[in-house]
Amino acid sequence: MTNILIEDSTLREGEQTPGVAFSESQKRSILEGLAKANIKYAEVGIPVMGSVEFKAIQALAKDPHLPKLIGWNRGVKSDVERTFEAGLTALHIGLPSSDVHIKEKFKRDYNWVIETAVELIEFAKSQGATFISVSAEDMGRANMDFLKKYVKAVEKAGATRMRLSDTVGCLTPSKVKEIVTTLTREVSNLNFQLHMHNDFNLALANVISGLEAGAKQVHVTINGLGDRAGIAALHQVVTALEVLTDYTTDVNLLEIYNLSKLVEQYTNLHISHNEPVVGELVFAHESGIHVDGMLKVKHSFEAFAPELVGRSNTFIIGKHTGSRAIQHVLQEQGLHVSREEAQEIIPFVREFSTMTKSSIEPELLSLFARSILKKNVAVEV
Repeated sequence: MTNILIEDSTLREGEQTPGVAFSESQKRSILEGLAKANIKYAEVGIPVMGSVEFKAIQALAKDPHLPKLIGWNRGVKSDVERTFEAGLTALHIGLPSSDVHIKEKFKRDYNWVIETAVELIEFAKSQGATFISVSAEDMGRANMDFLKKYVKAVEKAGATRMRLSDTVGCLTPSKVKEIVTTLTREVSNLNFQLHMHNDFNLALANVISGLEAGAKQVHVTINGLGDRAGIAALHQVVTALEVLTDYTTDVNLLEIYNLSKLVEQYTNLHISHNEPVVGELVFAHESGIHVDGMLKVKHSFEAFAPELVGRSNTFIIGKHTGSRAIQHVLQEQGLHVSREEAQEIIPFVREFSTMTKSSIEPELLSLFARSILKKNVAVEV
């Protein structure tokens, strides 16, 4: 089984979500949560921003109990210098790889990218860097011949790894497989990290495809935060790898829901009720057919046990509820009704739910049962 290194970037990529800004204490709390989840690497921010960002990074860099902290830098020497001034020895250098960025945005050529990368890698090594990551930004639109040369140059210069960034989320799983397979099997022995944006909701699929092609690291954020549609979400990646593949991550899955709620609180950006793994209703069942199946065979309508991620399933009483669900929920309220009696309650439940556009709380269902059946329902003691 291959172990995949998970690196979190909630404090850098995630903070680039419009309107999101973490204080030092919030950064520390998130990092402590990541450490509890056994996530060993985290991008802590951008030291060259200065001001409160630099002070926060400098303070956090002194704490040995946090994950390995990585500072993000543009492809500029002064950025790298500032990272070392903040007390970090692990850094990432962002450099472009597509013609859109190199030729149109920066008005440069391929040689400039390679020369800059090599110069900054050598400088970082001379300053005692323990971990040097370099980007191939927008690699999904890169010239493949250039990308190969770039990777070889970065490896020869002594970088620890290369980040393959689908910067605008334009890749599909088949294209990711093609690019990563070429780089891992024909070009380099470098470790490659997948940084997949989610503009077409393909980030997770692209991550799995890239890992199958030979990459061994994944960049994630809590709740999938980041520019535009964000990047691959921590909760989706680690759970999918655990359940659907033979890869391991060392991540403590019992902590990812807590991390999700913590960041939801800090950002005031609320997760959708049907968000995989962490959404409030993803382990809730209302459909009569589903509840009947779940009561007979627990995994009949769930791909994995919610307990895997520290959660539990619930049965919701609503318009689509069947008699088995009503019996089960009333049983939990200490009331016993027969199948036939439960069926008498169903029309009232459906009418009430349709009228109120809501589900029915167990306590209210209990009152319904007593009133509708017009008799004392058996009470379990």
